[in-house]
Amino acid sequence: MNHLQDVSKVYPLVYQALSFRSLRQDLIASNIANVDTPFYRPKDIDFEQYLAKSANKIFKKDKNRELPLLQDESWHLDAKRSLLDKATVFIRDGHLARNDGNSVDLDIESSEMGKNSVMYQALTAALKRHKGIFSYAIDSGRNLN
Repeated sequence: MNHLQDVSKVYPLVYQALSFRSLRQDLIASNIANVDTPFYRPKDIDFEQYLAKSANKIFKKDKNRELPLLQDESWHLDAKRSLLDKATVFIRDGHLARNDGNSVDLDIESSEMGKNSVMYQALTAALKRHKGIFSYAIDSGRNLN
């Protein structure tokens, strides 16, 4: 994938976003599959902040606008290993649990799956268009010779 990064800085970021969207789809499908599992809590992944931070680094927009974490004790959270530096899987548990302790809401899971699918399709369409622009430019250059 290094040759793609030489062509465009966007490719690694888009492939990373596609990977996270795919993982999110799997997590949502797992939530739906476990709708009748007692004490099951729905899982989700938070990756938007991580991708935004990666985009800022790639496009040199990282102006260090964050306040540094104070670490005055050795047992305090290490700023370099902060949870904001990577995508995190978490329990999406804002719903009332049923009598069996399960808190999966099929309406919410279906809605989240639909939104995630649309975002995945938008990313793949944008990637195809972006690659098409480069192919057109290369083919046009060959026709001039």
